[in-house]
Amino acid sequence: MTDPRPAPPGRLLALDALRGVAALIVLVHHVSMTVPAISAAYESSDGVALWSVGWWTTLSPLKILFAGPEFVLVFFVLSGFVLVLSPLAATAYNWRSYFPRRIIRLAVPVVVSVALAAAWIALVPRTGGDAGGAWLARQDDPNVGLANLLSEASVIGSTNRPDVNPPLWSLAWEMWFSLLLPAGVLLAAATRRWTPIWAAVLIAVSGFGYVEHIEPLMYLPAFALGTLLAANVDALRARGAALTAHRWGTVAWVGLTALGPLLLIAHWLVRPLVSGPWGDLTLALRVPGAVLIVAVVALWPPLQRPLTVRPLVWLGSISFSLYLVHFPIVVAFGNIFGPSRWWLAALVSVPLSLLLAQLMYRWVELPSQRFASWAGRAAAHPSRPARLTRAARVTRAARVTRVTRAARS
Repeated sequence: MTDPRPAPPGRLLALDALRGVAALIVLVHHVSMTVPAISAAYESSDGVALWSVGWWTTLSPLKILFAGPEFVLVFFVLSGFVLVLSPLAATAYNWRSYFPRRIIRLAVPVVVSVALAAAWIALVPRTGGDAGGAWLARQDDPNVGLANLLSEASVIGSTNRPDVNPPLWSLAWEMWFSLLLPAGVLLAAATRRWTPIWAAVLIAVSGFGYVEHIEPLMYLPAFALGTLLAANVDALRARGAALTAHRWGTVAWVGLTALGPLLLIAHWLVRPLVSGPWGDLTLALRVPGAVLIVAVVALWPPLQRPLTVRPLVWLGSISFSLYLVHFPIVVAFGNIFGPSRWWLAALVSVPLSLLLAQLMYRWVELPSQRFASWAGRAAAHPSRPARLTRAARVTRAARVTRVTRAARS
C-alpha cells in the first residue's frame, strides 16, 4: 500500500474515502453474486427462507454491505457535488480547459479497462452455465468483437449494460453529466433560492423515472442533487453547526446518518410486501438516500474523522481504478473455482482486484491525469506552447549551456 498523496486545499478527504467505501461495496456485491443462493434471492424474493444466506444478504439490514447498485448512486451524487465546486467558486471558469481535462481523465482508464477485461475473457472463458447461478450465467459468451470493444470504450456510445465490462454502464452517465456540466452549474446557481422546492422537484422527477423506467430521469437527478448540495454547502454547514450545538444535536445527526443507508436499501427491506409501481417507488428512495449519505459526510465533522484513516483514504485514491478492473476478475475466478468453492474465489479475487487497482492507479490513472492537465492547459492557451515539464526544462538548459561553452571555446 502506498501512502496517499495529501489532499489539495479545500478537498474533503472524507468524501474521497466515501467513494472508496462505495467502490469496495460494489466489489463485495459482485463477489456475493457468484454464490448461487444469493444471486437467486437477488433475482426474486419468492421462496427465500428466513435467516438463510439469501435473506441476510438481500432482505435484512445487512443488505447495506452488499448494496452495489445503490452505492453507484452515491458516486453520482459525489460527482455532482465535486464537479460544480470549482466553476461556482470561479469568477471566470475556463471551460476550454475543463472539457479536454475531464474527457481524458475518464476516457483513458476506461479504454484500458476494456482491454484488460477482454484479456481476462480470453484467458478464462466464461462458460459457467446455469450451475453457477443466474448472475454468472448472464456473464457467459460476451461479445469481444472489435466493434463491441470500441463501442464500450467510447463510453457514451450506449447507456445499455455493457457486455465485456458491465460496470461501465455508470460511466456513460458520468460522461454525459460531465459534458452537461455548464447546465449543471446554472442549475446549481439557481438552487441557492428555494432549495427545498428544488430538492423535492428533483426527487419527484427521479421517482417518475423509476416508475416509468426512463433512465435519464432515474439517474441524472442524482447528479443534480449533488450540485444542489454544492451550491448551498456554506449555508448547510452553518445550519449543521447550529444543529450540532443544539441539546439534541448529536442525536439528530446520528438519526440522519442512519436514515441515509436505510433509504438506500428500503426497497429490499419491503420487497416481499410490494410490487409493481409501488415497488418502483421504493426503489427510487435510493436517490434521496444517496444524497443524505453524501450530505452527512460533507457536513458533520465527527463522521469525517473516522473516514480519514489511512486505509480508507488509500481506498478512496484507487476507487475509480477498483471500480473499473474488478468485475472481470470476479467473474474469472467465479468460473475457475465454481459455485461450490465461491469462498475460495473470493479469497483470490478481492485482494487481486485491490492489487490491480493499485497498479492501474499508479501506471494508468495518474499518467492520464497528468496528460489531461497538459491537454487542458494547451486548450486554454492554444496560441501558447504547452509548458515544458521539469525534466524537459533541465534538458534544454543543459543543452544551451553546452552550446554556449562550445561557442566560447
